[in-house]
Amino acid sequence: MTLEKRKRRMSKELPSTVVEFKNVTFRYEEEAYAVKDVSFSIKEGEYCCLIGHNGSGKSTIAKLIIGILVQEEGEIYLFNEELTDDSLDKLRKPFGIVFQNPDNQFIGNIVRDDIAFGLENDCFPEDKMEEQVDKYAELVGMKDYLDKEPSNLSGGQKQRVAIAGALARNPKVLILDEATSMLDPKGKREIMELIFETKKNNPNLTIISITHDIQEAYQADRVIVLDSSKLVMDDTPLNVFSNREKLLSMHLDIPFYLELSNKLMERKLIDKPVNSLKELEEKICE
Repeated sequence: MTLEKRKRRMSKELPSTVVEFKNVTFRYEEEAYAVKDVSFSIKEGEYCCLIGHNGSGKSTIAKLIIGILVQEEGEIYLFNEELTDDSLDKLRKPFGIVFQNPDNQFIGNIVRDDIAFGLENDCFPEDKMEEQVDKYAELVGMKDYLDKEPSNLSGGQKQRVAIAGALARNPKVLILDEATSMLDPKGKREIMELIFETKKNNPNLTIISITHDIQEAYQADRVIVLDSSKLVMDDTPLNVFSNREKLLSMHLDIPFYLELSNKLMERKLIDKPVNSLKELEEKICE
């Protein structure tokens, strides 16, 4: 095999880059910078969480990715192609996004229409559309509300509908911008289990989750930490959350089961940190 063929084969085997920021800067009119000289890349199939206190730039990054906002400086690449006015419509088509405020996404008069809206734009086969809508409405617990007006739903129910609409499109990249913030703990757990199950069934799905949920971030493949418009950490969850003092200085918390496992390690009751509450329970029961 020639060197050139070997390189082509290796490039096909390696995950492709779906999002790349190169020295991106943005600010809202004359306000302080919302994003300042930020660079990172996210590979296909990664579950990446962006965390940081309010105003750190997380949601701005989501809006920059899908072209709602345009950077003041720097370059943004989606699927290795630069995001420009000419390439915007094509490049953001594989993206599904759920905003913190679902009212910003509702178009139809009833829930069914809202879930179907993205499918219609994707030219999804009409004879299969109703089945697809029903499937994802049921998965998020909203099948009984398909003929209801979105205005009559609670905030949490609206978020469920928005998530159903995004997942129904089978996007290559799913962006969740505080997408479960209006749900109660049980509802949040149910939706996150659905997201994790969807990711398990589709390993190539890339998830970018903007969240305050430290427990979710600890279960991701990677965590990016933003502070005052700048990227300050980018690593595995274990490495990020091991920097306890640095995180606390940014008013960020530590997963409680990591804190507990650290205490157990100090007492030599376990030999390494745990990656989940389930793993901690298993360690304690050994």
